[in-house]
Amino acid sequence: MIEKIIQRQNDNGGQFWSRTDGDIHAPFGFSTIDTLSVLGEIGYSITDNSQIADAIDFIFSYQTPEGCFKYSPKSSKLPCLTARIIAGFGRLGVKNDTRIERSYKWMLDTQWDDGGWRCKTVKLGKSPLTDASNPGTTLYVLDAFRFRDNSMEDLNKLNKGVDFLLQHWEIRQPIGPCNFGIGSTFMKIEYPFLRYNLFYYVYVLSFYDATKNDKRFQDAYNQLKDKVKDNKLIPENPHRAWKEFDFAKKGLISEIGTRRWFEIKKNIKK
Repeated sequence: MIEKIIQRQNDNGGQFWSRTDGDIHAPFGFSTIDTLSVLGEIGYSITDNSQIADAIDFIFSYQTPEGCFKYSPKSSKLPCLTARIIAGFGRLGVKNDTRIERSYKWMLDTQWDDGGWRCKTVKLGKSPLTDASNPGTTLYVLDAFRFRDNSMEDLNKLNKGVDFLLQHWEIRQPIGPCNFGIGSTFMKIEYPFLRYNLFYYVYVLSFYDATKNDKRFQDAYNQLKDKVKDNKLIPENPHRAWKEFDFAKKGLISEIGTRRWFEIKKNIKK
């Protein structure tokens, strides 16, 4: 499987699934950032292929001195991308790297008062709810931090992010500059983990003890459980970039996705 993905590393015109203009974020789904994350998600690591190690070094060339990442030489500093990159590195087994720790510290320093994370954009003329953290970005950040040995002080900060996401389960309205909401699309099982959706939401939050006895999390978990058939995870809304792969075919059992479902069940029993 990895050979098929590696062979497509020039599909977007640049090296390591980037575009000709150096953009590592587009096209969404099969960009440099997404592809490395999916490779880690389906079980590959930095030691499995030299191309993966080289691609990781390539992404590090986009890191700023303070620790965040840009997706192109002229792009803004976006916490969503930094979090997705660090989460992807975690999946690939990248450890004991001071450059990653700089990113973790940058994310902690950029947490907003409502407990979540977001870019600084506020869309004028929109609802006041746009001037809130982004649930999707916050989910990415919490995903990234589950690979780190967090201090109690840092964990307390992260738990504020957990509560922010649990509050979103209650209000469900589109909030934040990118208008992340909980509607019919969110409730469809999506795999691999790329976008804000029920499966990804429950999976990440299951790693945080603060959710264990929370009725909001239990409700989300039960709604996901109702969609799992005989303990088998079946994608309902896979991203089109990966739909040809067995782990992401709509309506068919995803063996790797099923492993994540069992991880959730294990986490909530701890």
